[in-house]
Parts: sequence; structure tokens; C-alpha cells
Amino acid sequence: MDRGLVGRFVAVGVAAAILLSVALGFLAEATTQLICGARPAPAHLFSGLWLAATGNPAAYTAPAGCALPVWQIRVVDLLAVLLIAALAILVWRLVRRQRHSDWSFIADLRLRPGFAPASEIRDHLSAKAVLRRAAVLRPDLEHPGPTDVGWRVGRARGVDVYVSIEDSVALEGPPRSGKGYRVLISAILDWTGPLITTSTTNDNLTATLRMRQRRGDVHVFDPQGLSGIAHPLRISPIAGCEDPLVAMQRGTAIITGTALGASQTNAEWAQASGVVLGRLLHAAAVGGRSIADIYDWGSGPALARAAVEVLRSDGAPGWGDSLEATISGDEKLASSIWFGVQGAVAPLAVPQIRDALMPRPGDPVFDPQEFLDAANTLYLIGSASGASAMGGWLSAVLDDIVEVARIRALASPGSRLPHPLGLILDEIANMFRWANLPRIMADGGGRGICTFVVLQALSQAETAWSRAEADTIWAAATAKVILGGASHVDHLRDIEALLGNRETRRTNRSWTTRDAGHSTSEHTERIPLMSVDEIRRLPPTTGLLAYRNRRGVLLDLAGWDERPDAHAIRTTKRATEQEQRQVFSNARTPAPAPETEPDEEAVE
Repeated sequence: MDRGLVGRFVAVGVAAAILLSVALGFLAEATTQLICGARPAPAHLFSGLWLAATGNPAAYTAPAGCALPVWQIRVVDLLAVLLIAALAILVWRLVRRQRHSDWSFIADLRLRPGFAPASEIRDHLSAKAVLRRAAVLRPDLEHPGPTDVGWRVGRARGVDVYVSIEDSVALEGPPRSGKGYRVLISAILDWTGPLITTSTTNDNLTATLRMRQRRGDVHVFDPQGLSGIAHPLRISPIAGCEDPLVAMQRGTAIITGTALGASQTNAEWAQASGVVLGRLLHAAAVGGRSIADIYDWGSGPALARAAVEVLRSDGAPGWGDSLEATISGDEKLASSIWFGVQGAVAPLAVPQIRDALMPRPGDPVFDPQEFLDAANTLYLIGSASGASAMGGWLSAVLDDIVEVARIRALASPGSRLPHPLGLILDEIANMFRWANLPRIMADGGGRGICTFVVLQALSQAETAWSRAEADTIWAAATAKVILGGASHVDHLRDIEALLGNRETRRTNRSWTTRDAGHSTSEHTERIPLMSVDEIRRLPPTTGLLAYRNRRGVLLDLAGWDERPDAHAIRTTKRATEQEQRQVFSNARTPAPAPETEPDEEAVE
């Protein structure tokens, strides 16, 4: 064995014996003082330890007139040793627990070289940093604030972290990772321009609806009745389709929103189905027809012959003949094309959904131009599953507004919207496949169309879009916020590589039984800033930000209930929840049967 190691053991043992003997000696003298009124005289340094171990009173000279209280001293010594042992075990367990705690894990991450320091955050990601381009991004505001020109995504090293509204943001976190509670609700509340937000649940809507009403008009488009809002918006998909270009764009958006075309095998059929549905929408618009006619025409090629006559008499030149050629052509070809059309119009069989697509006389008309003029809000609520899935129709609404915004931006100074349009697309992959998302993520920020897309995993985007489109969405997100809990190892390795490496020193020691002493070697190696399992282990209060070409940022994420206006949010949230409970309760209660007059013949 190494002699140096033996020497250390001996030194530790002697030190422990001395400390223990001093402590036991103090207890022996204190106990004697309490019982006899005077202290005993110790024979040597280890008298206390000797008395406790053997019970031999010869280690002390008792006070005059009093025998040394041996058994009392030994009981006190035993209790003291047990107490010290218990405290030592408790401290050991607390230290061990602390070393394995989230707090210790995050503290270790903060000390690692490789994360952005406070100076870098202040220079590129602070409120002051995003305000530098306020004159370009928000020329309409004399005194803009940081939330007018940036998304707040958390806090790091004592500084609020903002990314510019020119940046497309991708937030990735598995279910129940706190995306809405810690990030999205605050993003919705802070946005100062027109805003469109999507969701399959009511969490974001319930917490923000009445607060957004303080900024401008709020609309809820919820054809499936999932939100519990008493008076949701009605939007006609036929309105505006008198213009053939609008009809074609809307038909394509509805078809792609149903996920037809997500794979290469059915992309051609999706395009053909979109053309047919666009012609049906145009026929309904120029012929003064309703959404019920769209459902009938879309249910089968034979039923669409009525649309052919409308197009020939009032529609765009050649559209009637084109639709007739599709209907009268090869039966298998027509059946394949109509497969997509039938899937798109299938939800219209539900009376509630059909009612949501037929505005009544006196209903407010949703005008995208007016919507973009102020801090108005549109909630798109729906799901992509079940027979009543409305993904395609929700996609068409979003597509229409974004197209109007793009055209307005091109006609505005600097080719940018004067009031930036915010798109907070929560659960969009579970709602519909918006074909324009990759393009908007790539170039929307320069037009004032600011996208904040939320994904449970990148593979979710690959399912809704193609693999190439999902890669485009991820690459176009100049700000990537990652939450813990993910389990897709390959994607976590990509994030590991994205965060970069750090240098660490490793010391190796070796010894041999043949030669005295040991050898020590030290070398530097590069290892990942965070490993795959460390990224997965991130607690809900912590996130990662990968921003452009900057170093990674470790974010502190606080819930919306820690905001300064949390009391107002709670109050308005309770009011919205009360309305939702009432609406859902009324929906479950069957309407009373109408009273009828008695049958006169039966009475006679």
C-alpha cells in the first residue's frame, strides 16, 4: 500500500481521537461540576476518552468530598455520541440529497464555461438590445417598450431575456412540461399588436381572453365547441371566393390542412383535390349558394354537376368545363381526386360545425383588414382527430389573414407591417398542417409577421409536414427554446451538438506495489457543454435558448402567476371559467320539449 496513503489514515485517526477526547473530557468535567459543584482534574489529554471507554475513574482526580459520578458521565457520553452520530448521518443524507437535487444540477450548469455570460446577454438578448431596432420595427410608437419589439422568453444571470420580433421562435417541450404556464400565456398577454393564437385546449384562452379584451377586439373561432365561449365567431369560407385567386388559395389551404399531401405518395392527389374544392367554393360564391351546397357538391362527383352549371353561367372562364372534365373523366381518377374533397367537407355534416361557417344576419363580419389595424386577437380552437376535425377550415382562416398581412406589408414603407402580426401557434401540429408555415418561419419576420411555433417534439413536425419541411421549420427558427423531458435521443444529440463543447481538465493518478510513491498526469479534453441525459433532466423551471450564432443561454422560467399583473389574470380567469362552465352545462342539458295544444278529436 502507498505509504503516503497510510500516513493520511494515521493522521485522520489521531485527529479524530483528539477531537473526541476533548469533547468527552468537556462532558465529564461539566457533569461532575453539575453534581459535585467542582471540576475534576484530568490525568492526561485522553482522560475523557479513557473514562468513557473503560469506566475507570483513575483517569481523573475527583473533587474533595465527592466521588466521581462515573455512570452518569458515561450515560452523558453515550447520549452525546449517539446524537453526534445521528447528526452526522443526517448531514450526510442531506448533502447526498443536495448533490442529486435539481438545485445542485442547475448550479453546476451555471458554473460551466460555455454558456453565455451576463455581458453577452446584456449586449444581445436584453431589453436594451431589442430596443435598438425599435425605430425600424415599430415606427408608429414614440416610446416603445421591450415587449413591443421582442418576445420575452425567460431570465438568465439576473437579466430578462428577449428575442427580437424579427426572429422566428420554436418552443419545444413534451406534454406537461409547462410550455403554456411558463412561456405562452405571458407571450400572449405581452403582445401589443394583432395576434392569432391556436390551441387544442382552453388553458391559454381561459387565462388570457379577458386580458386581451383590454387591448382590442377578441374573436374565438371554435366550430367544434371546445372552448366553452358563449358567442364564438362565425366565418364563411365562401366569402371572398368570387375572386378566382382567393378561391384557389382557400381550396388548397383547406385540403392541405387535412394533412392530405404530407407524404409524397398523395401530394399529387392533394393538389388536384385543392383545385376541385377551389372551383366549388368559387361556384358557391358567384351563385349565391351556402355551405350546405359545398357539402353536397363535395360528397361525390355526380352531385357536383350542379356546380358545373353555376360556373359556366357566372364563374371564371373555363372553370365549368374543367370541373366537368374532371367529373366525366376516368372514374378511378375522379374517385381519387374526390377522396380528398370528401375528407375536407366531411365535418360539414355536423349541424354545429355548419352553423359556425354560416354567419347570421346581424353577426359581426370578420374583416382581416380591420383585424390588422389594432391589437386585436383571434383564437383558433380545434382538433385534427375525430369525424368532426376542422383542421382544414382552421388552416384556411389562418392562411387568409396571413396572405392579407403579407400583401399589406409589401404595400407599406419598408415592406413591413406597421402593426406586426403575432402568430403564437400552440399545438398546431395536432390541429392542421399549415403548408405556409415553413415559408413564414423563413421570411415572415422581415415582413412584420412574427411566428412563435410550439412543438412537443421535432418528430411531431415531421409527421404533420415532411421531413424536409420539418427541418426547414427548425432551421428557420433563429431562436430555439428547449424544455426538459424530451426522449428522442437522436434529436437530443443534435441539441447537444448545437450547444457546443467545453474544455475540462482531467487528473489521473497511478501507483504500483513495486515502487514507492505514485505518478500523476493531467490533460485537457473537450466534452459537450451538456450531454443528452442532462438536456433531458432539465427541471420545469429551467430551459435552454439557442439563439442565432450566440452561445447557449440557461433560462430561468417563471409561471404567469409570478407576473406583476397576476391578480388581474386570476380575476379574469375565474370569470372566463364561470362562463365556460355555464356554456358546457347548457350544452349537456337537453332543451325542453315544446308545449302542444291538445288534440280536439282525442278530447271528443
